[in-house]
Amino acid sequence: MIELFLVRHGQADSAGDNYDQLTETGREQARRAGEWLAKRGYTFTRALHGGLRRQQETLEAIAAAYARHGIDLPAAELHPAFAEFDLGVWAIIASKLRHGHSEFAELLKQWNRARHENSPHKGDIFKQLTGIILREWVAMGDAFAEAESFPAFRRRVLGALELYSTATAASDPVQRILAVTSGGPIALLTGEVLGLPQPKTLGLMRRIFNTSLHALVYDKNQWELQSFNQVPHLAASARTLV
Repeated sequence: MIELFLVRHGQADSAGDNYDQLTETGREQARRAGEWLAKRGYTFTRALHGGLRRQQETLEAIAAAYARHGIDLPAAELHPAFAEFDLGVWAIIASKLRHGHSEFAELLKQWNRARHENSPHKGDIFKQLTGIILREWVAMGDAFAEAESFPAFRRRVLGALELYSTATAASDPVQRILAVTSGGPIALLTGEVLGLPQPKTLGLMRRIFNTSLHALVYDKNQWELQSFNQVPHLAASARTLV
């Protein structure tokens, strides 16, 4: 049996010039996730990430927490299935929408103002903007040629479900793989395993907490969902969505 243990990255810097890095809040969330896992004896046969800086920083914080408990995580491995869609997609579609989509244009103004003022609402506005961009990106299908298309993204992410084919023989009947990833891959993998329609699958992205814990299990030749969006290591006030 294989347990694919998914962790979303910590809070990213949606207010700064580089989204692909953790805030101090994000680093603390990742530290707490690592402490929670280590104290409860979770061990892993592999430790994967999608290659993005915010994912790597999250995995490093988890590994550091394990080290404080005298436990070494397996060496980090890059696996492309766990990378989020390219932020270039966001920029390309935003440039198309800012002059012809009144709702998007107004939200973009609000977001820029919120970033400048460091408003607590900046994350919520960013999520709304991203929702509009995702709908446009999905609707374009393979016709979107400026960067990775949504169908290509989906195929790449679902490649994670082939991990069972690379499992090694082990004395432990359960092989647990840690994968630090992002909201998009978590939503697509969960939706695929549950057989959700695409709108419902994409809708999952809006409520996936930073450093939330999710588990998919491969047993008897099929994948099943074991847990979704758990944050036992974070108080309600410490939970974020960007």
